[in-house]
Amino acid sequence: MASGRLPDRPPPRLAARGVLALRRLLHRTADRLVPGEVALWEHSAAFGRTRILGALAEYGVADALADGPATAQELADRLGLDADALHRALRAIGVYDIVRLDRRGRFHLTPAGRALGEDHPHSLRAWIRYLNLASTQDAWAGVTQTIKTGDPSFPAVHGRSVWDHFAAHPDEEQLFATAMRKLTELDVPAIVATYPWPERGTVCDVAGGVGTLLAGVLRAQPGLRGVLVDSPGVLTEAEGPLSAAGVRERVTLSEGNMFERVEAQADVYVLKDVLHDWDDERSLTILRTVRAAMPHGARLVLVENLQKRNRIDPIASLVDVHMLTQCDGGRQRSVAELHGLLRSAGLRPGELRLTAQPALVEGIAA
Repeated sequence: MASGRLPDRPPPRLAARGVLALRRLLHRTADRLVPGEVALWEHSAAFGRTRILGALAEYGVADALADGPATAQELADRLGLDADALHRALRAIGVYDIVRLDRRGRFHLTPAGRALGEDHPHSLRAWIRYLNLASTQDAWAGVTQTIKTGDPSFPAVHGRSVWDHFAAHPDEEQLFATAMRKLTELDVPAIVATYPWPERGTVCDVAGGVGTLLAGVLRAQPGLRGVLVDSPGVLTEAEGPLSAAGVRERVTLSEGNMFERVEAQADVYVLKDVLHDWDDERSLTILRTVRAAMPHGARLVLVENLQKRNRIDPIASLVDVHMLTQCDGGRQRSVAELHGLLRSAGLRPGELRLTAQPALVEGIAA
C-alpha cells in the first residue's frame, strides 16, 4: 500500500480463501505440465530458497534495493559482501520472482521482494531471519527422526525446549518476538472486524506480548479498557508500542504466568496463537488458569489457524509441522479439538467466527 499503513478493513474471507485456492490450483496445474520427477526436483530444492531468503534478510539486501535497481557489485560495495556470491544468490532467488534481473545486470525488487524490507508495512524480514536461524534450521533437520518417533525435534536436537533456548539466547528471543509481532499485525484488521468486541468494559490479552492485538482492539473501541498479561520484561517493553498506538492510558499491565496464575477481571479474554505451541496437557493447564480468573459470563477468544485432520490447508498444514519441529507437542487443531479442550477446562463452547486466515473460537464461563 502506498501509504505504508496496514489495511483498516480485512479482505473478505471467501475472496481471500478463493485466491489461495486458485494459487494452489495453478501450482498443481504447472506441476502436471512437466514430468513428475521435474516437479519433485524443484520441490526438493525448496530448502535452498529459505536459506537464500534468510541470508538476504540478514544483510538487508531488500532495503538496499528499495532505493532502486542495482548490480550485485554495487550492492556488495554498499553492504560489505562478496559481489560474485551475491549475484549468484540473487539470480537463483529470481527464479521465484523475488527479484528481477535485467540485461544490464541490475536487480529489481518485485512486490514479493519488497516484503523482505525492514520498512515494508507487511514486512516478513524478521520472520524469515528467524526461520534461517541455525537453531530453527537444525530443529527442522530433525524432522526425519520426529516422523519415526513422534517426539518434537527441537528438544531432541538441542537438549532443551525452544523457550529455554530463547532464555539463553536473548538476541534470538528478541528476533522471534519481533517476527510474531509482525505476523500479528497482519491478522489484527481481520480479528478486530470479525469479533463483536464490547463498546464498554475490559478486554484481557493473556500472553499478549507487547500488546499488538490489544492495541488494535482498543483503537477500534474507544470506550473499552484493556489488561495485558505477560512477564515483567515483556510488559516493560510494551510501554512504547502501547503509547505509540495511543492506548497506554487505557491499559493495565499485569504480571502473570499462564501456567500458574492470571489476576485480571475482564469481560473478554484473548489467547492468540498460544495453544498451538503446546500439547493437550499443557494447553489444558493454560485454559484452566485463565478460567480461574474469569467471572461468570465472561468470554474467552482463542485465535488459532484451524487444521482439520483430513483437509490440506496451504498455511495451517505447514505451520502444523513447524510446531511439530519447534515446540513441545505443539500442533494446529480443529474446531472439535479446541472445543474439547474448552469443555475440559470448564468452558462452554460459544460462537465460531472465521476470517481469511485465523479463526476465533469462543469459550464462555457459564
